[in-house]
Amino acid sequence: MASSSLPLFKSLVRGTGAATRNSATKTYDLISASTGKIRAQVEMASPEAIQAAISAAQEAQPRWYRDYSPMERSKVLLKAAQIMTTQAEALAHLETADTGRPIQETRAEGPGAADCLEWFAGLTKCMGGGQHMELAGGNFGYTRREPLGVTVGIGAWNYPLQSAVWKSAPALAFGNAMVFKPSELTPQTALRLADIYEEAGIPEGVFSVVLGDGPTVGTSLVQDPRVSKVSFTGSVPTGRKIYTQAAHDFKKVTLELGGKSPLIIFDDTNLDVAVTAAMVANWYSSGQVCSNGTRVFIHKSMHDAFVERLLERTQQLIIGDPMNDTTDIGPVVSEAHLQKVQDYIRIGVAEDQAQLVYGGQRIQAQGQQPLNPQGFYMQPAIFTDCTDSMRIVQEEIFGMVMSILPFTSEEEVLQRANDTTFGLSAGVFTKDLQRAHRMVAQLQAGTTWINTYNLAPVELPWGGWKHSGMGSENGVAGMESWTRMKSVYVEMNDIQSPFSC
Repeated sequence: MASSSLPLFKSLVRGTGAATRNSATKTYDLISASTGKIRAQVEMASPEAIQAAISAAQEAQPRWYRDYSPMERSKVLLKAAQIMTTQAEALAHLETADTGRPIQETRAEGPGAADCLEWFAGLTKCMGGGQHMELAGGNFGYTRREPLGVTVGIGAWNYPLQSAVWKSAPALAFGNAMVFKPSELTPQTALRLADIYEEAGIPEGVFSVVLGDGPTVGTSLVQDPRVSKVSFTGSVPTGRKIYTQAAHDFKKVTLELGGKSPLIIFDDTNLDVAVTAAMVANWYSSGQVCSNGTRVFIHKSMHDAFVERLLERTQQLIIGDPMNDTTDIGPVVSEAHLQKVQDYIRIGVAEDQAQLVYGGQRIQAQGQQPLNPQGFYMQPAIFTDCTDSMRIVQEEIFGMVMSILPFTSEEEVLQRANDTTFGLSAGVFTKDLQRAHRMVAQLQAGTTWINTYNLAPVELPWGGWKHSGMGSENGVAGMESWTRMKSVYVEMNDIQSPFSC
């Protein structure tokens, strides 16, 4: 039973009498990343609640598409964006409480989510097909885009609000309904998003949030035959399971999975720019970013100066309470994840000739600033003398573990950068723009950056290659991902019989 002294989070299922059936069979604890203490409890969505959410979506979706024109759906999303903007500070605090990310990071989440809503509000009005006027016999045809129906979004714990909006905004814009399951670790902003959508005018049943774990709740959603699409952000093993489960009903699937991305820095790059790039690509969000450039390829001629300056600047970072405005690095999301990252650091120390030249330890204080001893804090870890075959270089760690790899030529680093099963992202730093464009044209990654890193404007599609996923979110590709195409052939003459009678 839930403690009366703790907040209790429940699934939000509205429509078709769903609220009366939204009973839960058990609860689980949410643990604060900064204190290690229980901060809230969550009701696991019962099978009845899951069924109610899908039934509500199935009933509401046709009316949402039929009764709300693209212009009207656009206005609703724009209103949601306005509400999101006014609640940005509150959303930042919820995001920090759930994830442990510093408040100075999460303050960007509300405005970013509003941008996504505004983008798809505009794109909604472009939903349409094409005409083909010159078919044989004076006939013509046209195409039309139509919604998929009931869809499912399954979000990640590192950027929970972004994940919820990146999936739900295009789904709703193009006339679909969505049942969304946030990570069991980070449910609060998805619940707030449901309230924002309701206030903006989204009809009951069009967007519901069900809470719980992946094996139980997520699997039930993916396997339901009424669901036409699943969009998932998370690990490769879970993505593979979802892909297999969805294949049974030929569901459409978008998977945004892991990465082990290369950050390539040529010797014409300013030293401090190079160090800033490596820090942004590794330490932001305590390293818990799928696109992070954890394989830092640095030109051999600047290797030593780069490492020296990187150590100086990393030592100056403030690790502390994520609610403090001055904090640079907060805790990682959970005890289990901290142990995973620590295990990889031990693996790195034991592998070949790799040298742990800085950090990697779990910490309880930084200088004069005490940290809660039960919090999930650690120092960034920097490895030098790495080789491409090491596990810390090949496997996704999802934490602050940087591998530094010197190179000497463009051809060499290109081959090594592509020598991975992942293909989510890659970055190139150089003043030679001809070289930069040659490089990104040959890098095997869905998103690449030139002279910057980890920016993801909603105007550009986001998606990975190889084991990093399939399909794209955002950009115009967002319309293609959440609709299906229908061809219409129009006969302008009497139909001619091919039969003799």
